[in-house]
Amino acid sequence: MSYNIPFLSILLAMVSAILVPLLRSGSRALDLVRGVQLAAAAASAYLLAELSLAGESFTFQMGHFPAPWGNMLRAGPLEAALALTFSLVMVLSLTGGAQELKESLRSDQLGWYCLLMQLLYGALLAMVYTDDLFTAYVFVEIAAVTACIAVAARESGRSILSAIRYLMFSCLGSGLILLGISILYSITGHLLFDSLEGAVAALAESRTYFIPLVVSALLMTLGLSIKSAQFPFHAWLPDAHASTFTASSAILSGLVLKGYLVIILKLVLRVFSPALLVSICMDDLLFLLGLAGMLFASVAALRQEEVKRMIAYSSSAQISYIFLALGLGSTEGLIAACYQILAHAMTKSMIFLGAGEMIRASGGHYWGELRGAARLAPLGGLAFTVGGLSLCGLPLLAGFSAKYCIAGAALEADWQTFPALFGLAASSVLNAMYYIPAILAIWGRKRAGEEQPLVWDWSDKPGKGTLVVLLAGNVFLGTAFGPVWELLQQGIALF
Repeated sequence: MSYNIPFLSILLAMVSAILVPLLRSGSRALDLVRGVQLAAAAASAYLLAELSLAGESFTFQMGHFPAPWGNMLRAGPLEAALALTFSLVMVLSLTGGAQELKESLRSDQLGWYCLLMQLLYGALLAMVYTDDLFTAYVFVEIAAVTACIAVAARESGRSILSAIRYLMFSCLGSGLILLGISILYSITGHLLFDSLEGAVAALAESRTYFIPLVVSALLMTLGLSIKSAQFPFHAWLPDAHASTFTASSAILSGLVLKGYLVIILKLVLRVFSPALLVSICMDDLLFLLGLAGMLFASVAALRQEEVKRMIAYSSSAQISYIFLALGLGSTEGLIAACYQILAHAMTKSMIFLGAGEMIRASGGHYWGELRGAARLAPLGGLAFTVGGLSLCGLPLLAGFSAKYCIAGAALEADWQTFPALFGLAASSVLNAMYYIPAILAIWGRKRAGEEQPLVWDWSDKPGKGTLVVLLAGNVFLGTAFGPVWELLQQGIALF
């Protein structure tokens, strides 16, 4: 039965998305999609336990058509861990932002919003489990389109303009990805990852069609970099996050950007192989993109007066950590990249939801208006504080463990060791330069000497509960370093 979990999870997400418009109540639609996501999370946890204990992975053939025309799903400990994390963060983000959604959208609009989120969730699961390059592209496009519409769902001039900009960058990335897939298919005749791996290795060894092979790898990498808001392709990200709902911001930053990175990880491990990427200096490109993004995006975050724009630039900087780890060209670097994916998914969603709580309590979006906001929404302030300190690298939190993994992998690298360690240190200092003043501001008083007692408002208990779960998840990833590392190491070995 466990072999059917990947297929059934994707199918259930897509079927429930079709059923959502049939429900007249937006609240019921929201309950339906969250129930499906919780069920998929439970199934993913069961699958993770089975595969990690057995130390195995498997493929699941879709339909009756074998390679090279068929479609395959593949699951191992790493895929199950990603599916579990994505499912939990998805349901927590929707629950944490539910109050704002209900206040801002009519019941029928909320139903259509739930349809978008469920299609997006199904696309993310498909990107995690797919073993076919073209199917991955199809769901990359589904995720991009639904995310663009979700940005515009607020129906303000700013959100619509941000969605148009998002769509323009997304179309550019899609064109590059599709062109790269077309070139790769024309020289190999395969789309399944297993078949592609052997064909690419044979071409690389014989040096046949070597230049088209390099061009296809470059095009797909650049296309996915644009979609994941990697510097210098991140211009669409700040406005998109600042102009949409808090739940959308948490999902876009915590999950959607990671879905594209999972495809890059599959290309590195399942198609081109780390050794080939090193031979064509693709690892150096990923490393330099990551190093530059860590620094420039952090500097840009320093200049932001609007809270969500600052968090968005911080997301671009944290995505760069993943590129830097992938660019180390080692197994340890790949494990560190996966750790950063899990840590950032859990942390950044929590930061956005915490900021959303403070914005709703204070009515302000800029730091001058948010002074003392944590006293009005203490749990939201705590979530923002812990998340910010985590990204700064405070020990016992998820961000510290992820940075420790990257630093450990960098020590085993060649020429990248010093630049990577310098980038990690400089980026951590820059993170502290904008997060710590923000934390002091939200816990301070509006004016010197002004009495402003804490206001514990528990009217939105589910929303507050999600922050507690995300806080616990952040501490777990920060303290359970050994077990998580071993799980990811096993998953990479079986990937």
